[in-house]
Amino acid sequence: MGSGIDWTSGQWPQRDCDVTLRYDGPANEVVIAGDFTSWADSPLPLQRDGGGFSITLSEAQGLTPGQIHPYKLIVDGNWTLDPEERLRKYDGDCVNSGVRLPACEAGPEIYADPVEITWRDGVGDATVTLRPHLAADGVGLDTVILTLDGAAIEAEAVRVVGGEAIITLRDLPAGRHSVAVRGVDAEGRAAPALDLPFWIEAEPFDWRSATMYMVMIDRFANGDDSIDDPVGAPVAYPADWHGGDLWGVAEVIESGYFQDLGVDTLWLSPTNTQTSGHFQGRDDQRQYAAYHGYWPIEGRGVDPRFGGDEALHAVVAAAHAQGIRVLLDLINNQVHETHEYFQSNPEWFRTGCVCGVDPGCGWSERPLDCLFAGYLPDINWRQPQAEARFIDDALYWVDTFGVDGFRVDAVKHVETTSIYNLRAALTQRFEQGGTRVVMFGETAVGENDAYNDGCGVTYQNGYEWIDAYTGEHALDGQFDFPTHHRMQHGVLTGSLAYSDLERVIADAEARYDPEGVHVRFLGSHDKTRMASQAALDASAGCRWVEPGGVCGSLPATPVDASVFQRLRLAFTVLMTTPGIPLIYYGDEIAMPGGNDPDNRRDMIWGDALAELDMSDAGNLSALQRELRAWLAALGQARRAHPALSRGRRIPILATSTLYAFARQGDGPGEVAVVVLNRGPAQVDTPLILEGAASGLELGVAAFDPVVGEGQLQVGDGQLRLTLGAGQSSVFMGRGQ
Repeated sequence: MGSGIDWTSGQWPQRDCDVTLRYDGPANEVVIAGDFTSWADSPLPLQRDGGGFSITLSEAQGLTPGQIHPYKLIVDGNWTLDPEERLRKYDGDCVNSGVRLPACEAGPEIYADPVEITWRDGVGDATVTLRPHLAADGVGLDTVILTLDGAAIEAEAVRVVGGEAIITLRDLPAGRHSVAVRGVDAEGRAAPALDLPFWIEAEPFDWRSATMYMVMIDRFANGDDSIDDPVGAPVAYPADWHGGDLWGVAEVIESGYFQDLGVDTLWLSPTNTQTSGHFQGRDDQRQYAAYHGYWPIEGRGVDPRFGGDEALHAVVAAAHAQGIRVLLDLINNQVHETHEYFQSNPEWFRTGCVCGVDPGCGWSERPLDCLFAGYLPDINWRQPQAEARFIDDALYWVDTFGVDGFRVDAVKHVETTSIYNLRAALTQRFEQGGTRVVMFGETAVGENDAYNDGCGVTYQNGYEWIDAYTGEHALDGQFDFPTHHRMQHGVLTGSLAYSDLERVIADAEARYDPEGVHVRFLGSHDKTRMASQAALDASAGCRWVEPGGVCGSLPATPVDASVFQRLRLAFTVLMTTPGIPLIYYGDEIAMPGGNDPDNRRDMIWGDALAELDMSDAGNLSALQRELRAWLAALGQARRAHPALSRGRRIPILATSTLYAFARQGDGPGEVAVVVLNRGPAQVDTPLILEGAASGLELGVAAFDPVVGEGQLQVGDGQLRLTLGAGQSSVFMGRGQ
């Protein structure tokens, strides 16, 4: 049972079956209107309560227990979403806040406080505090089962203090752990499952300092060729299964490859079981297989071509052993037409027009219900049964495999309820112990993209659109597409003046909510490869070899040192500016590639991991190895010096070809200075600390280059830079 506590005693409080809503913002009058008030017909007033307003809702106000009711607050005459409510609910085409009244006949609930961790000498102690609540009818608990990482917790580890059960766990090894709490009352009613993941580590993980790496599983590493299953004709090799699997990913993790790069977060392409056979592409007449993972046919199975459940367990275990977090790609927008749910419950899906193909069905005209392809039914999140099932599936991946979160696909094409209600479920099940199940969304918008849902929800630009899905009750951050679109090509080709780059970065800092932790990227699985853009390759936009035109060949691996120089400068920008930097597999070795699917070639390993190669691309050149070493140095510097990732960014100088900024940490002398010289000659120049830079608190005796070369001298509160042509450097302050 996990403890010797008498759980049946009357020491626990009873669960309430009413719901109290609060509004603490400035207001003279606040009322609530929802489907239970016939909306504006009979709104209910909130009463003044301390410094704010509150209302207690019950069945007497017309709410049905267990059902999510849509509502909005009317604050001084203005209709608004409730900023404190986690749930969302559509009424017609309008999204609203949602309130769920618990059923009085439901069983007990067990709540938890954040887990307290004490680190010492390579191990840690954890204190878990539980707060059991009996059912509303007061029936006592019968049993509570407590386990740590699947093993029963000893009775002597649990004690009761007042209305709390306190679990003390000692000498836990470093890594991820999880306490599972399962309770049943004397009537046989189970409490909602409660799982409390936590990490034992010397320094608490901070997502602002993370470095992310995307693995496209089928193209990364083949650890078990016995499970390879290509389709073959009529699918050409670039669009077929290549044999990469999760066993190969585990081998790469265990080799220390990611640790060497400074990577501490892996984003895996979708692992769900995929359709077999082949299907015509959206934009051409060619046939494609589902190697990429975005055509699922099961909600919970890991594709056997990736190694099945056992292989995903191996990847997560290997990653967690090195402190690396694992994110799964969560597909909430579509399934394949052969998916088990579409076969059994077609009413959960929409099968109308195809985005950007059928008339009146543009990507922005009908973003929530258009199909990505005719064979990809669109998930209808307004169907309660569909919503419940897909949320349960997401919980399954966290519970079964211990993953740390999700990259959420196609956010702007899915009802916002999919984000908010999933977050509410994750919070209730997994996050009460204080460890967040992170979610980073893909909302592919540009700086000037705007949105109006016709119900009072508008976004004036892409920054607002991305921010709209982030927050405590939603995503932790998103992939920063507006910044990506504005800087990628210019940074890679050297055509964007550094003064203009500074404006792009400053815009992101000023226009996003500072609470969001966004992912910055230069390369991705949907874009022409970084190296081919940096090489100004004429075939960089090509997908296939098409003799007789521009695409008579596909991009080749660059051999010009100037290309690698541009890539080093680009990676310096990516790894030292605010946000989580993303490395797309192979970009660290300048893998070439045009448009999809050419940008998804097989990873080239060479060296100690050569046995994982799936192609005959050959060994790496000296320039490729040097680029990987450069990125590794940046990654290690980012890991070793928190100022580089979390420090306040202070611009110092931005001309057409010379760029300098600082990252100011919280402590005295915690300062980094990043400099880039794209010009044709060495610079030897003072860095004048004026304007915004006048706020830089140096507090150091000298600066040492931790990445790159050059000199940064300090004297009388001023800086002097010496840096060679085409070079960049990261300097860290030393001493006082």
